[in-house]
Amino acid sequence: MNLILLTASLFLASAYSNNGNIPPTANAGGDSRVSTNDFIQLDGTGSREPDGIISRYHWVQISGNPVEIVNQGAAITGLNKVQKGTYTFRLTVMDDKGGVSSDDVKLTVE
Repeated sequence: MNLILLTASLFLASAYSNNGNIPPTANAGGDSRVSTNDFIQLDGTGSREPDGIISRYHWVQISGNPVEIVNQGAAITGLNKVQKGTYTFRLTVMDDKGGVSSDDVKLTVE
């Protein structure tokens, strides 16, 4: 019984930051395959913040040929100068209490 209570206490303590904030959960969307003829965009609107608001979105390119991220600070943004290849992008979200979370998405352009 003591072991179960200790484990639950550790889990709950790690889910909250020092200020009682529950951090957001970034969601960069699912990995996908698209064509160079498609209008290509990144969508982070699946991100969630259980005890406040998401105050900041930030997209960066992790891998692949360099592309232009139209608005790095938007929940949904377009991509320009995309060529055939595989790309990885990272979405980082911050909530109104300073909690941070990141998620990556892989995009294959054919």
